[in-house]
Amino acid sequence: MTKKLLVGLLSLALLIETILCIGAFFLPEKTFEQFGVSYNNETAFLGYIIAWFLLLVSILIGITIWQVLNNKEYTTLCYLLSFWWIGLGIGVYVAFKKPDNLFLDSAKGLILLVLTRINSKKQVV
Repeated sequence: MTKKLLVGLLSLALLIETILCIGAFFLPEKTFEQFGVSYNNETAFLGYIIAWFLLLVSILIGITIWQVLNNKEYTTLCYLLSFWWIGLGIGVYVAFKKPDNLFLDSAKGLILLVLTRINSKKQVV
């Protein structure tokens, strides 16, 4: 059961990150607008770099899903993604006082952390 929840959470995260990545690459003006940032020459470079980070995270999530489904060693990437999202949520909240990121990213990271821990203990036994 926890394996299905783990794959479900990772799949949802992959969908969200991929949509953001595609938006950052192909519709940067709209994507920036969604986050309340004006798109101009100064922010275009930052948007491009962020798009590549989103692509990297999407690839890592895809690899992690593949590892979970094929019973490969997946815990390292799950923990990496967990701490990435927890840190991202806390960092955005502290720096910009946006509680929605604190809830969404940090909650996603905490749930992934717990599911990974529970699922990895089942595999060891």
